[in-house]
Amino acid sequence: VAVSHANIANFLRVVTPIYQVRGEDRVYQGLSIAFDFSVEEIWPAWIAGATLVAGPTDARRVGQGLGDFLIEQAITVLCCVPTLLTTLEAEVPSLRSLLVSGEACPPDLVRRWSRPGRRILNAYGPTETTVTATCGELVPHRPVTIGTPLPTYRVYILDDELRPVAEGESGEICVGGPGVAIGYVNRPDLTTERFVPNPIARDRADVPRIYRTGDRGRFTATGEIEYLGRADT
Repeated sequence: VAVSHANIANFLRVVTPIYQVRGEDRVYQGLSIAFDFSVEEIWPAWIAGATLVAGPTDARRVGQGLGDFLIEQAITVLCCVPTLLTTLEAEVPSLRSLLVSGEACPPDLVRRWSRPGRRILNAYGPTETTVTATCGELVPHRPVTIGTPLPTYRVYILDDELRPVAEGESGEICVGGPGVAIGYVNRPDLTTERFVPNPIARDRADVPRIYRTGDRGRFTATGEIEYLGRADT
């Protein structure tokens, strides 16, 4: 996927006040830089002047070994997929901010990791929309959603004819705004299929293109987005 400098710059500008990484934070960096989620770990930390702590390269990347590492290093900010959280048995007292993404987050995981003074954020977005397109805070005993669009982003829930569906109805999650990537490298056919002109005429001047994610979702009564899985499964 061809992502421009402008895409990345916009993403970092809008997520910095949302993620609220501080200069005194110690941010765990455990993801390969080949995975776009690593941008969540690295750049907000550097922008804030925080300490980026490189993760272990041995068996301590999961489970008790990772839990011990996070405690030893007094990690305060952790970005990870929910599956990784399920392997951690020990509490990490220093952790004040937890960002999960990459897969659906089970409600029981929210309850298990919630603590006074700790924020749990749920981020959603394919690489084609520059790492993250929506984000929301997860709170125990409330429905798990993928939040609302980041500032400057637009999210539409469209039917098979690319028409907006009513609130509460399911459709394809489509993303517009300055985070939408250039397209697929050397794949003009796939680029044309997935990156399409905005069918919403009133928004076309500001958001000329949208990306069809292939994910299904719906808007809740509170304006948040509920993720419903892949459209092709």
